[in-house]
Amino acid sequence: MSGTKTIKANNDSSAGVVLATNTVRMHGTKDNYVMADEKGVTINGPVSFVSSTSQMRFAGLWTMSNQMRMSLPSTMATPTPVMMINPPIRQFGGLMKEAVVMIGLLSALG
Repeated sequence: MSGTKTIKANNDSSAGVVLATNTVRMHGTKDNYVMADEKGVTINGPVSFVSSTSQMRFAGLWTMSNQMRMSLPSTMATPTPVMMINPPIRQFGGLMKEAVVMIGLLSALG
């Protein structure tokens, strides 16, 4: 294909990165890959996350409940939420600290 670049450790390697005009594909084998294109991100093959469920964020605002709470049965009388609203306040705190430093520098300069 024209306009496509492939990066591999050597010619016999099945793993590599393929770069095209609108697509990036990182693959370990021909059947296990991660691809990003105009349709979105595709993950093909077995997936393993090395993280606790409370550290996985969905739509930027939601995290999953801790495992202990999820082990309790959920009923109409005692519903157990699976997703919790958890805004990324720690990240905003770091940004605010940097903003205060920048505002201080700008006000000192003029």
